[in-house]
Amino acid sequence: MSEAARIRFVKYYVGATIVVASMAVIIAVQFDSSFDSSPKGLIRILAFSFLAFLTTAIESTSTVGVHGSVAFVSHLASIVVLGPVGGSLVAGSSMAVAQLWLKRPPLRVLFNVAQIVLSTATAGALYLAAGGHIKPPALLDQDLVAYGVLVVTYFTLNSGTVSGVVALNQGVGFGSTWRVQLLKAAGYDLVASVLGLLVAWMYLRFGFFSILAVTLPILAFRQAYRDNVDLKRANEELERRHRELLDYTVKQIEARDPYTSGHSRRVAEYARVLAVEAGLSAAEAEDVSTAGLLHDVGKVYHEFGALLQKEGRLTPDERELLQSHPIRSAELIATISKLRGTVELAVRHHHENYDGSGYPDGLKGEGIPIGSRIIMIADTLDAMTTDRPYRAALKLDRVVEEFRRYAGRQFDPRLAEIAVSSPAIRRLLGASASENVPSTRISPLRARPWIRLRARASETPVQ
Repeated sequence: MSEAARIRFVKYYVGATIVVASMAVIIAVQFDSSFDSSPKGLIRILAFSFLAFLTTAIESTSTVGVHGSVAFVSHLASIVVLGPVGGSLVAGSSMAVAQLWLKRPPLRVLFNVAQIVLSTATAGALYLAAGGHIKPPALLDQDLVAYGVLVVTYFTLNSGTVSGVVALNQGVGFGSTWRVQLLKAAGYDLVASVLGLLVAWMYLRFGFFSILAVTLPILAFRQAYRDNVDLKRANEELERRHRELLDYTVKQIEARDPYTSGHSRRVAEYARVLAVEAGLSAAEAEDVSTAGLLHDVGKVYHEFGALLQKEGRLTPDERELLQSHPIRSAELIATISKLRGTVELAVRHHHENYDGSGYPDGLKGEGIPIGSRIIMIADTLDAMTTDRPYRAALKLDRVVEEFRRYAGRQFDPRLAEIAVSSPAIRRLLGASASENVPSTRISPLRARPWIRLRARASETPVQ
């Protein structure tokens, strides 16, 4: 959809929201016989409007309602104290004044006023329909149940209407946008609901000036919420940049050692499939895939450069140094807080053999993290199905034979069987059960005796 078309649909959407909000107010008037138009009633409306304006005006969110607003507390309280009509006047007038004071564009002002009036009027009418009382002398069970209906209606309409305009404006799906907004604001909305009931109770019990005592804590809560969101965003941005740096590091390693070109990305893809087929959750599979991508990232350190390029046999000291790369990889990964724990451990132990003969810690069987066991198989799978300087890629039947031969020794038997039986893995390899696995052709390189030596010495498939 073109930008001009999106703008046109946004305008239609705003117009429709205004119409529906007007109808909601008309319906609320029919339900609400408690509206007080006397000077005392108008003073109450002005008092709650001022509180709502104050809490709205101090906020700097670009779209009020998307991530929660302190003003919601005043809106909810005003419905219980003033009724649907009075609450709509409070919400609409305070929103209009605050939006104009914040110099929002006219279209945004109209939409924000309309959607908040729609939410307040509808929620208030349903509060009365559910048996709730206006200015109840005591909050009975019936009032609490009705207040629950009010809260659900208010936040559903508020988040839904705002998500609709966001989806139209950005050209994204409404359903996914709404789900994201509900999840982001769920905790805040719950607190706002409790505070709204508290404000209403304090007003009815002690008068208007008593609710000023809760205004400062409300504003402090909002500031703490904003600070937490800002800090979370800053951390996410920092970790995104750090992750990009690690991805770049993987590419640099593979550029330095062309025989592994694309290896880490293929291992990550195989690992993701194996994790899903092994019954891991989507989040766990994503962690395993990330670990597969970064499993050799520690080889970026200069001490490994000479080993990767060495043509002759490795000395015992060199072999010991090479076997430290899982540890160095895990240490590097641990510099990103979101990768500590599961991803870090999966990388550290991806060379542990199922029978305990691996490294660096000699873990055995189920004591090896499942992510590590998956990466061991994915890593070996890629090694066997790509051309190497010392041999061509193996045929599929030979790959299956090797995995079954070393199941219980090098590989987790259950995971090994999943790997050789998985149609998804075969599709990734580009082969059917009766075809040869196509090789990934790379430029000719000099043979590396230390690789062959490692395979023979351990009597396990080359990795």
